[in-house]
Amino acid sequence: MIEYFLAGGTLRGAQVIMDASIWIAFGCFIAAIFRNMLGPEKTRSLFGNQSRFGLLIGWGIGMLLPVCSLGVIPVVRELHRSGVKQGTIIAFGLTAPLFNPLSILYGLSLSDPIAIVVFSAAAMLVVTGLGMVWGKFVASDTPANLGSSESANAVATSGIRRSLAVIRTASTEMISWSIVFIAIGILASAATSVAFEHGSLQGETEPDNIFAPAFMACYVAPVYSTPLLAMSQIGGMFQHGNSVGAAFSLLILGAGINIGLLCWFGSAFGLRRVAMFFGLLLSLTLTLAYAMDKPLYPKGVSPAGHTHAFDVYTHPFHKGQPHLWDTARDSISEYQEKSGGAYGVRLLGILILIGIAFRVVESRWDLEGWFARQPKAPSKWDIALPAWVIGMVACVGLVVASIFGTYVYYPGPTWLLKDLSAINANCVVAAKTGDWEAVDKWVVYCDDLSRRLEVGVFLRTGTISDFKRAKASAYRDKLDELRDDIAVGQTSRIQEQAIELLQSYQQMSAAFRDVKPRQNPPR
Repeated sequence: MIEYFLAGGTLRGAQVIMDASIWIAFGCFIAAIFRNMLGPEKTRSLFGNQSRFGLLIGWGIGMLLPVCSLGVIPVVRELHRSGVKQGTIIAFGLTAPLFNPLSILYGLSLSDPIAIVVFSAAAMLVVTGLGMVWGKFVASDTPANLGSSESANAVATSGIRRSLAVIRTASTEMISWSIVFIAIGILASAATSVAFEHGSLQGETEPDNIFAPAFMACYVAPVYSTPLLAMSQIGGMFQHGNSVGAAFSLLILGAGINIGLLCWFGSAFGLRRVAMFFGLLLSLTLTLAYAMDKPLYPKGVSPAGHTHAFDVYTHPFHKGQPHLWDTARDSISEYQEKSGGAYGVRLLGILILIGIAFRVVESRWDLEGWFARQPKAPSKWDIALPAWVIGMVACVGLVVASIFGTYVYYPGPTWLLKDLSAINANCVVAAKTGDWEAVDKWVVYCDDLSRRLEVGVFLRTGTISDFKRAKASAYRDKLDELRDDIAVGQTSRIQEQAIELLQSYQQMSAAFRDVKPRQNPPR
């Protein structure tokens, strides 16, 4: 039994690290830009400390920056150091993990666009409402931490010194208290996942379950989810006729928050205030979830009766399954190859090593003073630009990089169908040969790539026809049917289902390639 929980927790924790690593790296560099290129004063100005619109500004900036609920921790710590109003920090800290260019495009293409617009507006109501209540009744709305040693750091002068200062801040953030709160979030997510048996959430989000929004809100709060994963699951919930209110709870409390972020709020603002904050967040989320549950329910959709979307939040193994550690190791390798998470993990590892090197150097030399010191003879490589210009360009650059990453993550149909064709073939062969574990693995990959196929078309054309949506949905229905029958031991039709899956893929492929499917010759 101990092996069952430890192996499952190790796999889920490794998956969270791979999913979150690139977002955490983005968060470290965003925090470094705020500190070294804008500085505390300009950061407070950027976030509207002297304006009545600070909450909306925090919400708007959060919409643009590519971070997740773990990656936002270094950023909110920096905003707190800089003396940004607490209400604005709350609004930014909750919004940034919810929406970014990648997740919004994913949601618009896989769900009803009206629903995503309403979800965005409702999310704005939640975060701005929390920020307003926090600033008016919970905490003073005056800047905090001014004059502390951390917030008083001088902005580096220019050129190479400023660039080194950014690298130094981003890397040392990975060996600061930020990594402690990030680790808490990862451990809490892994522990919550293995506490529930594999597949135990398949029937908890049906539209006729009045407790679905409340159950989802309470369950996903400690579980980590990337913005892309949450949007993918929300899209699947709309397509399968699940509870709309549960989908909204998943967005706000699944993608928007985790235990690590709550622990930082507690360390910065006090445990009592954080308990009040979470209670208010939960109340607002559930109120809006139940209010939009029936009005936004998609028309013409028959409830599927269950969903596999939340299997990633449960134990990865079945009880009694043998060779758990070997399976966990193989699953980590496969997930690493599929998700590309190894690149993000390596980047975090490099940042940690650089951060340690900077700490060693700082123990002997005053790097902070050197960064701020004006050189007597400026180098020809040092271009004297105002810090705020560099900071704004860097922030815009992060947004541009996020948009570029969107095109890379969602390739065009020609490129993506090459990978999907090979993976679908593996799934069909595994079904025909009775390799049920391989079928379960390949079905997940096929489902994910088929959704990315839709997003890639939407991204490049601005629309996607109902015909293509129908073919992609029919293909995923065949995948679900195959997996469900294997799960309950009904394998009498597997050969026939494998052929039907291949035919459904061919029809979907022809639709997205805009060619007529090949007709079978008459017998």
